Amino acid sequence: MNRRQLAKTLQAKLVVEYDDATTEPVFTNFQSADTALQLIFGLITERLDAGEEVSIAGFGRWKIRQSPGGMRRNPQTQAMVKVAPSNKVRFYPSSALKATVAGKPKAGARSARR
Repeated sequence: MNRRQLAKTLQAKLVVEYDDATTEPVFTNFQSADTALQLIFGLITERLDAGEEVSIAGFGRWKIRQSPGGMRRNPQTQAMVKVAPSNKVRFYPSSALKATVAGKPKAGARSARR
């Protein structure tokens, strides 16, 4: 799923339910849903750029990890190349996300015992 598909899904599924059982879409057009997604991704990027960790409960967290520099071997030429230190973004999925993807029951869910 790409950003465009995610925005279309968000536009279709996110609705406001009123007391009289009527519903109304939150995003009336694709552009507003896409703008909201861009805002969310932009906020995550800003916080990571500032060196902060971004955590979304039940989904996961993003963290900046420093990669040390040093000498590395070019696999095509076998020549040694000096690589500068850099920052890498690392995503750590939550246990609930891992369990859902693995097809297991959610962590912490209890079965009914009789």
